[in-house]
Amino acid sequence: MPSPFDAPDSFSHLPAIPWASLSHIFMFGNGKGGVGKSSVSANAAGKAARSGLRTLIIDCNAQGNIARELGYKRAEWNDGGAGMLDSLRSGSPLRPQRNVRENLDVVVGGPALGDEFGIFFHTLLAKEGPQAYLRLVMCLLPIAHEYQIIVLDTPPENPSLQRLALSTARWLIIPVKSDGGAEDGLAQIGLEFSYVRFVSQLNPHLELLGVLLFDTGRAYTSIHADVRRQVQKVLGAEAHMFKHLIGHTESVARLVRKRGLLVQELADQRGSGDRGIPEAVVGLAGDYEGFTEEMFARALELRKESAA
Repeated sequence: MPSPFDAPDSFSHLPAIPWASLSHIFMFGNGKGGVGKSSVSANAAGKAARSGLRTLIIDCNAQGNIARELGYKRAEWNDGGAGMLDSLRSGSPLRPQRNVRENLDVVVGGPALGDEFGIFFHTLLAKEGPQAYLRLVMCLLPIAHEYQIIVLDTPPENPSLQRLALSTARWLIIPVKSDGGAEDGLAQIGLEFSYVRFVSQLNPHLELLGVLLFDTGRAYTSIHADVRRQVQKVLGAEAHMFKHLIGHTESVARLVRKRGLLVQELADQRGSGDRGIPEAVVGLAGDYEGFTEEMFARALELRKESAA
């Protein structure tokens, strides 16, 4: 018989979640901002949708960066994350905006996920303890079966939202830049990963799929090797680095957000004769396509290995 004076185990009453049916959830995260999470989230999801896969992006960012990537910042239906916050408050199913692109739905983020979310979540955490971090996956469960691919774009500046996403995802992808500042961001997301998977066991399903070099010169092999050493130093020698990388093309990056189009959509317009779009867009579109295919192939390989 346990002592009546024992403190309760806050992790012993976690709800049963059908993790096996959530193997299609990909999260892009880092402890540092400005490393390409939103760009890669949007373009990878766009590639999946163009391939005929029913795809959902969940924008967990108070900045609402996916709105810029997909060009709906000024759309009437852009509620700035209010709908997502309402679902998290009530525990009701998420309500995506349908067909932002063909086969692509979006759960909209934005300013409502800032201070207003913080006040709500502080209260929820005090009431429910660590179970509060499962609120996002519980709101996603009723609609998850509608999608073949689900992508989470996450903010480093809001640890609670980042932990909600980690407690939901099957696969974590960490974009990093080769500007010499990778270690701090890797260390922060690595600690959060360890807490969610091993310490709290909120999400025993979570796996690090790999680290992606973003916005780097394709020929900078010595710099890339140095980043790999940083990754292995922080995350361990077994940490996977994707073979594909996302190249540096500042002119295209500016045009993407100016026009609210994905890189492949810009490449298509250039192919149709729009010479206002630089030729570099073709190579960048190839980078995103190659990475996305590699990402899905690696996830499938790891799923097969775990099932063997």
